[in-house]
Amino acid sequence: MIDKYIRNITVPVNKILFDHYSELDLDESELIILIKLMQHHNDTQPLPDITKLIKGTTLTTKSINMIIQQLLTKEFIKIYNETDGQQHVELLSVEPTYKKLEAFLSPEQQQAADASQIQELFSFIENLYGRALSPNEFQRMNSWLDDSGYSVDMIKESVNLAYKNQITSLQYVERILNNLNHTPLEPKKERPPIRNWLKGESLDD
Repeated sequence: MIDKYIRNITVPVNKILFDHYSELDLDESELIILIKLMQHHNDTQPLPDITKLIKGTTLTTKSINMIIQQLLTKEFIKIYNETDGQQHVELLSVEPTYKKLEAFLSPEQQQAADASQIQELFSFIENLYGRALSPNEFQRMNSWLDDSGYSVDMIKESVNLAYKNQITSLQYVERILNNLNHTPLEPKKERPPIRNWLKGESLDD
């Protein structure tokens, strides 16, 4: 079970960002730091500890500070002050990155990327569990995506958390999803219909 976990555990990386970072005017060092910021700052959070950003890289404190400044200049992140009682807190938001990525894609590319991400989710869970999803499990995940508005990354995060506890029940995963503290969901965007590939239907039909 540990071997499967190691092979399937991943850091969520936005595929559009990963595939097109040079077209978005980012170099490799900027990409790595931006991914680290996005990993820990899905929402607005206090400025990160530089030591956490350095960990696992060959970068220095000075170079990371320069990269953060470049990300600010290129408008991939935003830093602003907020008052908490009598204390001023500096907050960081990666929301500008998501706006850039959305603007980068055409409507057709957005639909194709959405469908591809959903198919990758199904493959990820089947590989992790070592079995095919049942029709009921497939229907449950459709409901998470369509009715509850959960993102693919949120579902993966919850599946991983359950798997760490050696649980492969989607009912348990749903309890984790319901208990996660997330910002209010934005109005759902229309996405292409999901085909039941368990019945041989293609996502491209």
